[in-house]
Amino acid sequence: MTSHETVPSSLSNTPITLISSIHSSQDCFNPVILMTSNSIRSVSSKRSTKKKCSINLSHKIRRSFTRKPRPPVELIMTDMSYRLRTTKFLNIRLALVSDGMCLFGMLGIILMIVDNELTFNQVHDNDTRTTWIIKPIISFTTIILLVLIFYYHYLDLRLYAVQNSLQDYRVGLTKTKICLIVLELLICAIHPVPHSSPELESEEVTLDSSESYSFSYTAIDVGLGLPMFARLYLFGRSIVFHSHLVRNISLRSISYLNQVSINFFFLMKIYLQQWPTRCLMTCCTIIFLIGSWSLRACSYKSSGEHLAIFDAMWLFIITFTTVGYGDLYPSSYCGRAIATIIGFIGLLSSALLISVLAQKLLLTREEKYVHTFVSNTELAKERQYQAANIVKFAIKVWFLKRQNKAPSIRCIQIQKKLFQSIYHLKEIKKQQRNSTDNCIDLHELVTIQQNTNMQIEETVQHMTEIKCEMNKIQIELNNMILNMNNLQTTLNILLNK
Repeated sequence: MTSHETVPSSLSNTPITLISSIHSSQDCFNPVILMTSNSIRSVSSKRSTKKKCSINLSHKIRRSFTRKPRPPVELIMTDMSYRLRTTKFLNIRLALVSDGMCLFGMLGIILMIVDNELTFNQVHDNDTRTTWIIKPIISFTTIILLVLIFYYHYLDLRLYAVQNSLQDYRVGLTKTKICLIVLELLICAIHPVPHSSPELESEEVTLDSSESYSFSYTAIDVGLGLPMFARLYLFGRSIVFHSHLVRNISLRSISYLNQVSINFFFLMKIYLQQWPTRCLMTCCTIIFLIGSWSLRACSYKSSGEHLAIFDAMWLFIITFTTVGYGDLYPSSYCGRAIATIIGFIGLLSSALLISVLAQKLLLTREEKYVHTFVSNTELAKERQYQAANIVKFAIKVWFLKRQNKAPSIRCIQIQKKLFQSIYHLKEIKKQQRNSTDNCIDLHELVTIQQNTNMQIEETVQHMTEIKCEMNKIQIELNNMILNMNNLQTTLNILLNK
């Protein structure tokens, strides 16, 4: 026998079969089950074993699901201050990097324009020694720009991780983010490169009048230079970082709470609402300069020379305004594509111009009040005048009908004037109602609602005071009734004596 259980004396002589089985669990002991031919081990031992196992399992579950103790307030405040300092530092660094990107991007565009202007007078737009010096500079600025783009997105991912309490900034590197970074690198990587042997600048030769380019011809430097105007988005990014909406921490916090992203499009909406004329004129001027030079670069005369800049400006104007006189037209597929883009931008700008003019022509609240007051005064005078005419013509008609029982021509004319006066009086009343309705604006409705709410609060307060006074009066009346009853009781006692 084992030491875990004892067998009764009555079963000591019976054969015993020993079967040992292991019931899994580290906390549960492994009992040895003794089975006889008549009985198994007692039910009480089974229950105690199961109870021990269940208690151990419940302790394990409780330990696994117990919450970790909250960190102290000092650690929370330290983490918050670290995040705020890091956010401020990253925002300043992003603004500096954005300024550098804008500087190198604009420098590359200016050098590209200078390079193309120098090659426009060459045969087949060949390179000169000056352009061979300029193009490596463009490549150098492009390389610096690409490095700054990588660094900008690294800082942007770090800022995203700090704002969202992430341990690793690579969590924010999603597929969409990767595609946007690659697209930005491709846009900024395009630039003109040396493609032909340099010629002396004194050997400038123009094409003969009989020689001209084909319709599908586009110079390599022009084809690689025009996409560089897409770098102007860097200027918009720099505007965003220097805006007061981004620099002001309270405004930025409000935008985060309302899930509003302060980006370039949001700022453009605000600036168009505040300074519509200034913004529209600035955008149209930039588009005019870029579009005119692009048409000059892609259009050629019959002699093979590039279009003059003033002719290109004229072509831009007649295309932008969708007039198209036909005296000048694009002479290549590149010019046609640019003219199509200019036409669409012209339609969009015309719609914006109409909306801005409509907004400028609207009366302000003060002007609307003055206009409504003047018109109501004139209508009141006209109403009094027409009312007097009604009374006058009614008396005349009554007097003529009393003198002459048969209707006369004069009586009919006066009746006609009477009906006209009545009609004009109705129209004046209608105009007065319309002017009153037009004068009421959203601001007036809000003011009326506020005044109504104040009056309701005052009324409720007065009613509460009246209720208190009535309760006091009720208490006084109850006291008076009680005193009267006591007095009556006293008098009855005295009378009975």
